Amino acid sequence: MDWLDLTTPISDGMAYWPDNAPVHIKKTLSIAAGDPANVTEMSLSVHTATHVDAPLHFLADGPDVTQLDLATLMGPALLVEIEDPKFITRPEIEHLPLAKGSRVLFKTRNSRREWATAPFDPEFVRVRADAAELLRERGVVCVGVDYLSVGPADTHNILLQAGISIIEGLALQHAPAGEYDLICLPLKIQGADGAPARVIARKR
Repeated sequence: MDWLDLTTPISDGMAYWPDNAPVHIKKTLSIAAGDPANVTEMSLSVHTATHVDAPLHFLADGPDVTQLDLATLMGPALLVEIEDPKFITRPEIEHLPLAKGSRVLFKTRNSRREWATAPFDPEFVRVRADAAELLRERGVVCVGVDYLSVGPADTHNILLQAGISIIEGLALQHAPAGEYDLICLPLKIQGADGAPARVIARKR
């Protein structure tokens, strides 16, 4: 089976969280302008496009992104389609076969459009606290979502305090529900509360 790229491209002017830095990408050197090489400069928040949250994002003394257990971000993963138009809720996911050590990716109505190049949508589908509590109870080690945030502060705290890795901003528009092998590798940025990541998956 072919590997699917579940990474949202980083592009100049793309959607970003309102109180974060916007995305700027520009050429600082150009062969066309007579320079010996092409060189690109980039300015952005670490919580841009497809990225991983470190516990430090919401926990004052939490580990930074360099201390994440990469084993939580690689291995079997279940991609689930969510019907609720507003939230990922406990009632909708409590039937899922999520055992200790599971990874789960949620595909919602966020994926019905190319959200990254549209204006920020404050009504994005997010993980409700009751669902986060269920994921913690089941011993899930990784949760992925298809927008810039997994949810509000309470959701983040429930997941991060439990040591659950969070992948946000996944590009799931063309990924069908099912079981996958997942590889997610965040950039190793010293002291950072998150990092952009490349995410690929292969249907099992």
